[in-house]
Amino acid sequence: MPESSSARVFEENRYVKWFIDPELAKDWKNLLKKYPYLFWIQSMNVRDRKQWAVLVRKYKPELRTPVKVHGAESYAELSIARRDAWFQVFRCLTEVSMNLVREFQSGEFARKLRESMGRLLGEAEVDRHLEQLERVRQEFEHMRAEKLQRELEAERFTIFDDDLMPYLSAHESVYRSEKQIMGDLTAEVKNLYRRAGYVVDKSRGNLPPDEAKLEVEFIYRLIEDEIDAWRRGEREAALALLELQKEFIQQHAALWLPYMFADLASREFRLGIARKYHGDVRDEQQYASGRVVEMDFLQTMAGLGRMLIEQEYLQVEEMLQAAQQLPAEELSRAFSTVKPLPTEGENTYLLRAEQDA
Repeated sequence: MPESSSARVFEENRYVKWFIDPELAKDWKNLLKKYPYLFWIQSMNVRDRKQWAVLVRKYKPELRTPVKVHGAESYAELSIARRDAWFQVFRCLTEVSMNLVREFQSGEFARKLRESMGRLLGEAEVDRHLEQLERVRQEFEHMRAEKLQRELEAERFTIFDDDLMPYLSAHESVYRSEKQIMGDLTAEVKNLYRRAGYVVDKSRGNLPPDEAKLEVEFIYRLIEDEIDAWRRGEREAALALLELQKEFIQQHAALWLPYMFADLASREFRLGIARKYHGDVRDEQQYASGRVVEMDFLQTMAGLGRMLIEQEYLQVEEMLQAAQQLPAEELSRAFSTVKPLPTEGENTYLLRAEQDA
């Protein structure tokens, strides 16, 4: 994609709004003084589309060259890699499962990441992040799995679900400067879920559909459903799911997830997490030093997550164009032995609409 077109992708934003209440605007300005390193805080202080364009020029994601498809087998391999990569990222954004902890400690989790993301991003680039992940694994390799699960979940909760600053308000409507949750963007995302036959599980609470973990879960489910459609020989259904993947990734996920992952990966945020507890639960000196701490798990995954969504912006187009040209019979055969991802034991949020009836 030419540089000028790439810039427009991120600079155009029809959702930018401003606060009606001047006092509220003042409150956010004060937060900006304390947490200028967080993109979402900067986004909450954007007044108009022109200011938005200036902001994203500093953070503009890189649109990566897609991996070319060379026949039905190649298409199937890439589809499986895409599905598996998004599933592993999802597992890190949701409540930490015991399955994830055990796979992380054994090295199986890193193997899965290298196998899936290496196929899409190149093994050398992925290995840079996996080397850091291995340092984290070695630090916690011998901790009881139950204790490590509590530690990692406490860190995830502190980052995403705590209401004591700093934290990440991981919602598309916030990161894209709509200034509210459950507004236009949230409704658009919810409608896309419904188009694919999904609803948010009400038993998990009143979660806004545009929350990061739900959007990431939706991507891997769309790819899983597409794989299933090819396996059944349902070409039109598979192509419709690819079209929906393209729409969701290019018009939603890719326009804010890179900024959220950048916030999560920043050194200033790492220190901010330590400081908000004043050394009571976390030692600020450990977070400021090079010593491995629990947060390094999520920060490493943030680097991989950002690369993945940058890859997917154009990769989904490559997949769609290839699928439109390849014979449906060949694709059906290529997917015939592919099994669905096992999700038992994972904390998922999306249900088939008929399950929620």
